[in-house]
Amino acid sequence: MEPCIIIHGGCRPIPEDFKEPYKQGVQLAARKGYAVLLEGGSAVDAVEAAVRNMEDNPLFNAGRGCALTEENTAELDALIMDGHSLAAGAVACVQAIANPVSLARRVMEDTPHCLLAGEGALKFAKKIGFPVVEDPLVLVTAESHERSVDAANYVGTVEDFISGNSKQTDSTGSSQGFDTVGAVALDSWGQLACATSTGGLPMKMPGRVGDSPLVGCGGYANTVAASSTTGHGESLMKTVLAWEVVRNVEDGLETKEACEKSINKMANSVKGVGGVIALNNHGEFGLAFSSKHMTWAFVSRHVIKFGQELGEEQEIPM
Repeated sequence: MEPCIIIHGGCRPIPEDFKEPYKQGVQLAARKGYAVLLEGGSAVDAVEAAVRNMEDNPLFNAGRGCALTEENTAELDALIMDGHSLAAGAVACVQAIANPVSLARRVMEDTPHCLLAGEGALKFAKKIGFPVVEDPLVLVTAESHERSVDAANYVGTVEDFISGNSKQTDSTGSSQGFDTVGAVALDSWGQLACATSTGGLPMKMPGRVGDSPLVGCGGYANTVAASSTTGHGESLMKTVLAWEVVRNVEDGLETKEACEKSINKMANSVKGVGGVIALNNHGEFGLAFSSKHMTWAFVSRHVIKFGQELGEEQEIPM
């Protein structure tokens, strides 16, 4: 089986100066994940490596670069799922963790549970010796703080905030929006996995949990297909978007059609804004989004395909 991986960097209206760095960021993450696959790593290993890379990249709202809540705290969510075994692990509203996707994997592998939240997740991390940062706010960068300030001052709907339909910007030219990062991989054994990580909706209420750490909402993987989502968490939760994509593939749709059908259904049923990436067990990828931008990259057979706007697809050799 030819391994492959697809990455997204979230749906967000991206200012012109940030478009190229975002493309480079997802390409780097895709290369990291693909290198793991070429070295014989599993799909779970690959999605963890790719998402960790984006958590470490302050461009993205995940790990370092996370958003602030309305009480100036940083609460992160993440999910990882093994499609072969249906094992899943997640953390929600966890503070002081720079790589929540890796803590989610420890929940999957080292506990009988699927999801740990808040203080419980942090206690688990300390119990197993998982790295904890001394000051949780060190994860909030200048750009993510600015994004949170934009959210606090924004007048309009959350859907407009995410999609970029509004022209509202601040004096620095930064734009509305936020990111959730995710990855889906197929390994040499034909097994699928997904992972999703987020720093959350800027200026959310403390304790708010979106789609990202929820199985079937922020991501889903089985033996047929796998997906990872991004966007307005409440809308993705109401439509169980990640599972909807996989179900559409199970029903015989091509991966691209499955993504488009699911995004359109969400838009029509709850007027939601978001995006999704997916792979089937033959390595065929698909993606769809209703926001202004969703930066993505796909790697297979030493070729990278990537894009950012609707209908855009570029290809370069590895």
